Amino acid sequence: RKYPQAGRSDIIYSPFSNIYSQNMPAWSGASKWAATELQEADELGLIPEILKGADMTKPITREEFAELAVLLYEKTTGLASTPMEPNPFIDTVNPQVLKAANLGITKGTSPTEFSSDVLINREQCATMLFRALKAMKPEGGYSIEGVKDFADQLDISGFAFEATKYMSKIGIILGDVQGRFMPKATTTAQKASGYGMATREQAIAMSLRSYKK
Repeated sequence: RKYPQAGRSDIIYSPFSNIYSQNMPAWSGASKWAATELQEADELGLIPEILKGADMTKPITREEFAELAVLLYEKTTGLASTPMEPNPFIDTVNPQVLKAANLGITKGTSPTEFSSDVLINREQCATMLFRALKAMKPEGGYSIEGVKDFADQLDISGFAFEATKYMSKIGIILGDVQGRFMPKATTTAQKASGYGMATREQAIAMSLRSYKK
Protein backbone atom coordinates (compact mmCIF):
# COMPACT_ATOMS: atom_id res chain seq x y z
CA ARG A 1 0.00 0.00 0.00
CA LYS A 2 1.30 3.37 -0.91
CA TYR A 3 -0.17 6.74 -0.11
CA PRO A 4 -0.48 9.00 -3.14
CA GLN A 5 1.50 12.18 -3.24
CA ALA A 6 -0.45 15.42 -3.37
CA GLY A 7 -2.10 15.83 -6.73
CA ARG A 8 -1.86 12.13 -7.59
CA SER A 9 -4.55 9.45 -7.42
CA ASP A 10 -2.49 6.27 -7.79
CA ILE A 11 -2.89 4.10 -4.71
CA ILE A 12 -1.17 0.73 -4.80
CA TYR A 13 -2.40 -2.08 -2.61
CA SER A 14 0.09 -4.82 -1.86
CA PRO A 15 -0.73 -8.19 -3.46
CA PHE A 16 0.85 -9.80 -0.42
CA SER A 17 -1.98 -8.84 1.94
CA ASN A 18 -3.80 -12.17 1.71
CA ILE A 19 -0.56 -14.16 1.77
CA TYR A 20 0.56 -12.41 4.92
CA SER A 21 -2.75 -13.15 6.63
CA GLN A 22 -2.05 -16.85 6.07
CA ASN A 23 1.07 -16.68 8.26
CA MET A 24 3.56 -16.21 5.45
CA PRO A 25 6.50 -13.80 5.94
CA ALA A 26 5.71 -10.11 5.61
CA TRP A 27 8.40 -9.70 2.95
CA SER A 28 9.26 -11.07 -0.47
CA GLY A 29 13.01 -11.37 -0.03
CA ALA A 30 15.66 -10.97 2.65
CA SER A 31 19.30 -11.73 3.34
CA LYS A 32 20.07 -14.75 5.51
CA TRP A 33 21.61 -12.60 8.25
CA ALA A 34 18.38 -10.60 8.56
CA ALA A 35 15.89 -13.46 8.84
CA THR A 36 15.86 -13.78 12.64
CA GLU A 37 15.53 -10.05 13.31
CA LEU A 38 12.88 -9.63 10.62
CA GLN A 39 10.85 -12.45 12.14
CA GLU A 40 11.13 -10.93 15.62
CA ALA A 41 10.23 -7.47 14.33
CA ASP A 42 7.22 -8.93 12.55
CA GLU A 43 6.04 -10.73 15.69
CA LEU A 44 6.35 -7.49 17.69
CA GLY A 45 4.38 -5.54 15.11
CA LEU A 46 7.30 -3.32 14.13
CA ILE A 47 7.01 -3.73 10.36
CA PRO A 48 4.72 -1.05 8.89
CA GLU A 49 2.17 -1.86 6.21
CA ILE A 50 4.15 0.03 3.58
CA LEU A 51 6.97 -2.53 3.88
CA LYS A 52 4.88 -5.68 3.98
CA GLY A 53 5.47 -7.67 0.81
CA ALA A 54 8.54 -5.60 -0.07
CA ASP A 55 11.97 -6.86 -1.13
CA MET A 56 13.95 -6.28 2.05
CA THR A 57 17.32 -6.21 0.29
CA LYS A 58 16.45 -2.97 -1.53
CA PRO A 59 17.32 0.51 -0.18
CA ILE A 60 14.70 2.16 2.01
CA THR A 61 12.98 5.40 1.03
CA ARG A 62 12.33 8.46 3.17
CA GLU A 63 8.61 7.66 3.28
CA GLU A 64 9.18 4.03 4.28
CA PHE A 65 11.62 4.98 7.01
CA ALA A 66 9.28 7.66 8.35
CA GLU A 67 6.54 5.03 8.70
CA LEU A 68 8.98 2.62 10.35
CA ALA A 69 10.09 5.26 12.86
CA VAL A 70 6.52 6.29 13.75
CA LEU A 71 5.56 2.66 14.36
CA LEU A 72 8.64 2.24 16.57
CA TYR A 73 7.62 5.31 18.57
CA GLU A 74 4.03 4.15 19.04
CA LYS A 75 4.92 0.55 19.92
CA THR A 76 7.59 1.64 22.39
CA THR A 77 5.65 4.39 24.16
CA GLY A 78 2.13 3.03 23.81
CA LEU A 79 1.11 6.50 22.69
CA ALA A 80 -0.76 7.46 19.53
CA SER A 81 0.90 10.16 17.46
CA THR A 82 -0.91 12.81 15.43
CA PRO A 83 -0.12 14.26 12.00
CA MET A 84 1.33 17.74 11.65
CA GLU A 85 -1.29 20.36 10.84
CA PRO A 86 -1.43 22.12 8.55
CA ASN A 87 0.46 19.88 6.13
CA PRO A 88 3.54 21.86 5.05
CA PHE A 89 4.35 19.54 2.14
CA ILE A 90 2.99 19.81 -1.40
CA ASP A 91 4.19 16.35 -2.43
CA THR A 92 2.68 14.02 0.20
CA VAL A 93 -0.49 13.54 2.20
CA ASN A 94 0.70 10.39 3.97
CA PRO A 95 -0.43 10.77 7.61
CA GLN A 96 2.47 8.64 8.84
CA VAL A 97 4.96 11.03 7.26
CA LEU A 98 3.13 13.94 8.87
CA LYS A 99 3.24 12.14 12.23
CA ALA A 100 7.01 11.70 11.85
CA ALA A 101 7.35 15.40 11.07
CA ASN A 102 5.20 16.34 14.04
CA LEU A 103 7.34 14.20 16.35
CA GLY A 104 10.49 15.85 15.06
CA ILE A 105 11.78 12.57 13.61
CA THR A 106 12.04 13.87 10.07
CA LYS A 107 12.08 17.10 8.15
CA GLY A 108 11.42 17.97 4.54
CA THR A 109 14.09 18.24 1.88
CA SER A 110 12.82 21.81 1.54
CA PRO A 111 10.23 23.87 3.44
CA THR A 112 7.49 22.57 1.13
CA GLU A 113 8.71 19.19 -0.14
CA PHE A 114 9.20 15.87 1.63
CA SER A 115 10.57 13.82 -1.31
CA SER A 116 8.99 10.51 -0.32
CA ASP A 117 10.78 8.33 -2.87
CA VAL A 118 14.31 9.58 -2.19
CA LEU A 119 16.52 6.82 -0.78
CA ILE A 120 18.24 7.44 2.53
CA ASN A 121 21.81 6.71 3.53
CA ARG A 122 23.28 5.44 6.78
CA GLU A 123 23.93 8.84 8.36
CA GLN A 124 20.37 9.99 7.58
CA CYS A 125 19.03 6.72 8.98
CA ALA A 126 21.06 7.18 12.17
CA THR A 127 19.83 10.75 12.51
CA MET A 128 16.15 9.87 12.14
CA LEU A 129 16.43 6.98 14.60
CA PHE A 130 18.31 9.20 17.05
CA ARG A 131 15.48 11.75 16.88
CA ALA A 132 12.97 8.94 17.40
CA LEU A 133 14.80 7.81 20.55
CA LYS A 134 14.76 11.37 21.87
CA ALA A 135 11.04 11.65 21.12
CA MET A 136 10.42 8.38 22.97
CA LYS A 137 12.57 9.26 25.97
CA PRO A 138 13.33 12.99 26.04
CA GLU A 139 14.77 12.76 29.55
CA GLY A 140 17.33 10.13 28.54
CA GLY A 141 21.09 10.62 28.55
CA TYR A 142 22.56 10.89 25.06
CA SER A 143 26.21 11.63 25.76
CA ILE A 144 28.81 10.70 23.15
CA GLU A 145 31.71 11.60 25.42
CA GLY A 146 34.60 9.23 24.91
CA VAL A 147 33.28 7.75 21.65
CA LYS A 148 36.16 7.56 19.20
CA ASP A 149 36.01 9.15 15.77
CA PHE A 150 35.30 6.83 12.88
CA ALA A 151 38.06 6.29 10.32
CA ASP A 152 35.86 8.14 7.82
CA GLN A 153 34.68 10.78 10.32
CA LEU A 154 35.36 13.59 7.81
CA ASP A 155 32.75 12.07 5.48
CA ILE A 156 30.01 12.40 8.11
CA SER A 157 27.80 15.47 7.72
CA GLY A 158 27.64 17.92 10.60
CA PHE A 159 23.94 17.25 11.22
CA ALA A 160 24.69 13.54 11.72
CA PHE A 161 27.79 13.89 13.93
CA GLU A 162 26.08 13.24 17.26
CA ALA A 163 23.61 10.67 15.95
CA THR A 164 26.14 8.44 14.23
CA LYS A 165 28.33 8.30 17.31
CA TYR A 166 25.49 7.66 19.74
CA MET A 167 23.77 5.00 17.63
CA SER A 168 27.10 3.23 17.25
CA LYS A 169 27.81 3.58 20.98
CA ILE A 170 24.65 1.70 21.96
CA GLY A 171 25.02 -0.93 19.22
CA ILE A 172 22.16 0.09 16.94
CA ILE A 173 24.18 0.99 13.84
CA LEU A 174 27.72 -0.34 13.72
CA GLY A 175 30.62 0.45 11.44
CA ASP A 176 32.83 -2.03 9.61
CA VAL A 177 35.95 -3.85 10.82
CA GLN A 178 38.13 -1.00 9.53
CA GLY A 179 36.39 1.41 11.89
CA ARG A 180 34.42 3.20 9.18
CA PHE A 181 30.81 4.25 9.63
CA MET A 182 30.17 4.41 5.86
CA PRO A 183 27.79 7.37 6.21
CA LYS A 184 27.17 8.11 2.54
CA ALA A 185 28.66 7.80 -0.91
CA THR A 186 31.23 10.49 -1.67
CA THR A 187 32.58 9.32 -5.03
CA THR A 188 31.01 8.38 -8.35
CA ALA A 189 32.08 4.75 -7.88
CA GLN A 190 30.55 4.60 -4.40
CA LYS A 191 27.28 6.06 -5.66
CA ALA A 192 27.14 3.51 -8.45
CA SER A 193 27.71 0.63 -6.02
CA GLY A 194 25.13 1.77 -3.46
CA TYR A 195 27.82 2.41 -0.84
CA GLY A 196 26.48 3.87 2.40
CA MET A 197 22.83 3.23 1.59
CA ALA A 198 20.47 1.75 4.18
CA THR A 199 18.43 -1.26 3.06
CA ARG A 200 14.94 -2.04 4.30
CA GLU A 201 16.13 -5.07 6.26
CA GLN A 202 18.91 -3.05 7.87
CA ALA A 203 16.45 -0.33 8.84
CA ILE A 204 14.03 -2.83 10.38
CA ALA A 205 16.88 -4.47 12.29
CA MET A 206 17.91 -1.05 13.62
CA SER A 207 14.33 -0.35 14.66
CA LEU A 208 14.09 -3.68 16.47
CA ARG A 209 17.36 -3.08 18.31
CA SER A 210 16.14 0.38 19.33
CA TYR A 211 12.87 -1.12 20.62
CA LYS A 212 14.74 -3.70 22.69
CA LYS A 213 17.03 -1.06 24.20
